[in-house]
Amino acid sequence: MIKIPQKTDFVIGQLEKNGFEAYIVGGCVRDMLLGIEPFDFDVTTSAKPEEIMEIFEKTVPTGIKHGTVTVIIDKEPIEVTTFRTESGYSDNRHPENVTFVTSLAEDLSRRDFTVNAIAYNNRSGIIDCFGSMRDLESRTLRAVGAPSKRFSEDALRILRLFRFAATLNFSIDERTLDAALNQKEGLENISRERISIELKKAVLGQNIKAVSPLIESGALEFIGINGCPDFSKYKRLNKNPKLSLFAFLYLANCNVIAVLDELKESNSNKKYAADMLRLLSLETPKTKSDLKTLLDDFSFEILTDYIELKQTLSNENLGYAKDMLNEISENNEPYLISHLDINGEELKALGITGKKIGKTLELLKNHVIENPEDNTKEKLIEFLNRQ
Repeated sequence: MIKIPQKTDFVIGQLEKNGFEAYIVGGCVRDMLLGIEPFDFDVTTSAKPEEIMEIFEKTVPTGIKHGTVTVIIDKEPIEVTTFRTESGYSDNRHPENVTFVTSLAEDLSRRDFTVNAIAYNNRSGIIDCFGSMRDLESRTLRAVGAPSKRFSEDALRILRLFRFAATLNFSIDERTLDAALNQKEGLENISRERISIELKKAVLGQNIKAVSPLIESGALEFIGINGCPDFSKYKRLNKNPKLSLFAFLYLANCNVIAVLDELKESNSNKKYAADMLRLLSLETPKTKSDLKTLLDDFSFEILTDYIELKQTLSNENLGYAKDMLNEISENNEPYLISHLDINGEELKALGITGKKIGKTLELLKNHVIENPEDNTKEKLIEFLNRQ
């Protein structure tokens, strides 16, 4: 069922009242027809950018060169783009020439895949010029028009093709697949940040095996991805974005850090990967004390993910480690110096000075790791008196 949000429908209504065509278009229509809740709604219209800005009180010319104006309705931004055609993709990504047109069919003809070349408004219903409904029903990804033309215009569409196949669990039309792989060299002209965005979306997909033809063709060798992971193992690990990306690269025998550097990934993601590689080089934790010692260096998040990964790699049942980690968290069991019920100033008052303070705190921390019930000031002092 297609339901246009009230504010978006208001924008469409205002454009129509002023004599223009207006529709929601692309992914939002596709997703609703598939029963998926869209992330956002894009509006396409026959109105020119300056005409859009005349109709609405609050607008921002966010991409006016390409016909996009952001309309603000009750503080909510809604992107409205003029019908257009594009040409001159000399860099395999950005059009050099944008021409505004008055035909919705012309606008839809420039889009990447038929399932995204579909428009809707409450007055006209679904506008399908390229067999979009047929391909949605058969769950097929097919380029609009000539596939080779689509991918030569914008090589990012190659990654989008495989990302959609993975996330929507769609098959790929044979002509579209052949054209994408034949023009894979164009991917090297795409910014690494954009490649990273598409890859991270793909690795969270239910049908991640759909990316196999892309990888097996060598299309991603230039960023250090030379092979496919063991998909039977990986399927158990696409739990969250960080673990999914790490597991995909690790199981594909990539140099994980080198690939993340090439993709210009965030320091946070690179630290996560470095920590995970360190953990994988250590002995598997067997006791709660082992886990608490690791928690001195690693977060709960990464230890939870590590246990999932280690269990999959080794085929061991590490449920006991998950349970112990949960107990530490739920019971607020101490494992850091900052968790101690005594501090350096209080140790000074007991006559402990200089470097001995740090060594004493470390001794107390190790004691409460083994004996969490002793983490009271009285019991800690009593322990020190016995040393």
